[in-house]
Amino acid sequence: MHNPNNVQVGSQVRFLNTVGGGRVARITADTAWVEDADGFEIPTPLKDCVVVEAGDTFIPEIRPPKIIQEKLRQGRTEPAAPAPSEVRRPAAPAPRPARPLRAGEDELTVQLAFLPQDRAKLGLTNYEAYLVNYSGFTLYYVYLSAVGTGYKVRSTGTIEPHGDAFLEEFAPADLNDLEQLAVQLLPFHDGGITKLQNPLSVRLKLDVTKFFKLHSFRPNDYFTDDALMLTIVERGAEQAQPEVDASALVSALQTKKEDKKPAQKAAPSAPRRDEPLVVDLHASEILETTAGMSSADIHDYQRDYFHRTMQEHIRERGRKIVFIHGKGDGVLRASIERELRRKYPTCRFQDASFQEYGYGATQVTIG
Repeated sequence: MHNPNNVQVGSQVRFLNTVGGGRVARITADTAWVEDADGFEIPTPLKDCVVVEAGDTFIPEIRPPKIIQEKLRQGRTEPAAPAPSEVRRPAAPAPRPARPLRAGEDELTVQLAFLPQDRAKLGLTNYEAYLVNYSGFTLYYVYLSAVGTGYKVRSTGTIEPHGDAFLEEFAPADLNDLEQLAVQLLPFHDGGITKLQNPLSVRLKLDVTKFFKLHSFRPNDYFTDDALMLTIVERGAEQAQPEVDASALVSALQTKKEDKKPAQKAAPSAPRRDEPLVVDLHASEILETTAGMSSADIHDYQRDYFHRTMQEHIRERGRKIVFIHGKGDGVLRASIERELRRKYPTCRFQDASFQEYGYGATQVTIG
């Protein structure tokens, strides 16, 4: 029996590769049968069970920021502060000379970087976020995340040329809040005379599953540690937009509409029974717009969409359906679990694979 973590009957365990855990009810060969809070026994390989000691939690506690980077460029050392007796105030600020730009410094390149604090514990360790400025511009920046149909400011500040800014530290449980990000940048040359630069606003969709895969964090030319690097803008602050002739566009669309013949749609291939059906209940996925809808209206629509999906597949015993509801404040998740207990008592449900979907997804098995 391969039991590297010394799991015994009666042990409280958490799963290594998925969300959840419980009490070990019995052990057969290399498999532990883990009883969850609802009384269901989940077969799990012993090597994927970790014994929970007293005081442990399923979500790592937040730790204060720990700067783990070491710059590879030179000339960043700070001069020692003079003794109090040596401090002198000039009669007037000395004018800053205009520094000529070096080749390539007027091309803006900015990256968003994520570094795990412990690469050996992906999914359990905290992560750090940085904004890296590779250009000769000074940058004003705003770092935001989507909340419903709006955005929440997470960090603001200024980055010097060829510098970086620490944005935040977050736990794996916070990743669902970072699925939709936005970065706003205003570049300028401090002390020099250059042309006026246009502000930038870039939106990103973050694949949170990458934070649990070791190969996502790679060597780079800025940090000594492996990092997940995402490009915000590369080689130029201004992106030329093509001019569009409105009258020509209307004419082309009308001609295309007249010539277009109805095309036969290929029948969608049915998903394999051994693969779960994934249903994303986020409002942005199931609604064309949320204009005029209150939070209660959106929640009711999400719940109705859940019921329609369940009714469509209720006769398919053994079918697995993953409902992605997000972490949020837990209201939608609680509502789904309540409906499953009341209206679908023969169906089993549990947290979906943490490695595949992160936090905020529930897997239902039709019974």
